[in-house]
Amino acid sequence: MNKKIYIITLIVILIDQLIKLLVNYNDINLIVIPNFLTLINVHNKGAAFSMLSGHNTLIIFFSIILFIVLISMYKKEFKNNDNKSYQIVFGILFGGILGNLIDRVFKGEVIDYVSLQFGNYYYPVFNIADIAITIGVLLLIYIIIKGEDKNFTYLYIKR
Repeated sequence: MNKKIYIITLIVILIDQLIKLLVNYNDINLIVIPNFLTLINVHNKGAAFSMLSGHNTLIIFFSIILFIVLISMYKKEFKNNDNKSYQIVFGILFGGILGNLIDRVFKGEVIDYVSLQFGNYYYPVFNIADIAITIGVLLLIYIIIKGEDKNFTYLYIKR
């Protein structure tokens, strides 16, 4: 794989793991913007929105499968393409997936810390790895729909 993907992946993992370490070590509860943004220490034993809570092995299995599928997708579709968009997208995706996978494998849970509030609604707590995965998926969808690579065979949308 491209060296830029490795660098982006490593940066995402390092930022994610450093913040998780600081939040967990200090058992933080910090109101950043009142009634909107709080940093808190939450241990999530499930996937997104605490789904499949208590099924860590299953979540690890699916995370590894997803990671392998994305690697094969990159190798098949984008390996020889110097487009920086692909490198950024896959680096962000890999970093997010591995950031949470590291937690699941070594801690049996994921440390979440970003809490958003909109009036009386509290969005489920999340972390940098979750943000990276979400942004990576959205950017990949955008690139595919935009049609930057007309030879993309996983999903080609005619315009």
